[in-house]
Amino acid sequence: MVSRMPSPEFPPDLTVHDYGGPQDAPALVLLHGLTDSGECWADAAARWAPRYRVLAWDARGHGNSARFTPKQLEAGVGETMVADAVALLESLRDQGFERPVLVGHSMGGGTAGSVAATRPDLVRAVVLEDPALGGDPDETLDDRLKAGAERAVDAQQWLDDPEAALAQGLADNPGWPASEYDGWARAKKQTDLAMLATGEARVRRTWQEVAAEIAVPALVVTCDDDYLWDDAKRAELDALDNPHLEVVTVHDADHCIRRSNVEGFHAVVDPWLEQHVSSRT
Repeated sequence: MVSRMPSPEFPPDLTVHDYGGPQDAPALVLLHGLTDSGECWADAAARWAPRYRVLAWDARGHGNSARFTPKQLEAGVGETMVADAVALLESLRDQGFERPVLVGHSMGGGTAGSVAATRPDLVRAVVLEDPALGGDPDETLDDRLKAGAERAVDAQQWLDDPEAALAQGLADNPGWPASEYDGWARAKKQTDLAMLATGEARVRRTWQEVAAEIAVPALVVTCDDDYLWDDAKRAELDALDNPHLEVVTVHDADHCIRRSNVEGFHAVVDPWLEQHVSSRT
């Protein structure tokens, strides 16, 4: 179901999906990746809801949430999403949710990482699934605009010929849980094209700066297809020597780790969640 939180401080232009769970249970707040939405956690949410209160947002520019204004695009896609996440967490705090755990994928992992670095008072811990933590020092404006143009073309294909796009998506991802496809396909047609065209999906600070400042327990879950984290970057992450970071690699998985190796992902993440929720860090 989809619920809008009643607090007047809750941003009115964000939609939150309530996957249920015990009302007094610790909360997980799920932050999806680029061109996904809060509907794109069906399998994981079903696994977690018996133990946790599970909420998942549609990030700005995604799902049923508001589009970006020109001013917000100028301020930065990643920066605006972090501000939205802080506003959401402050609203949840005011409604009695005690420091939720954030679980973020890719773009959402970057948002969660920045919150953990700048507002650790709002979160107990974070799980970062193949996260886009921040900018790459070697990336140029031309690189971003080229990537943005390619993403916008892909998104337009979902609008122009959704059946063909879905068929290709199913062929590319045959091993996902069956419950994942409907929300995923719907989200592709709900993405803000102006946002995609900027080529931005993460904060403008470097990923090294963000990772060094994370100040709550953080599980960084990577895969072995080197989409965002190759061995050199993992070594650089380790070299930051941030005691809050724990980095693991789930093998036989791609960038969508929780979908492409479901059991491998949950074998790592679920015990870690149990440990850090029960410890009340």
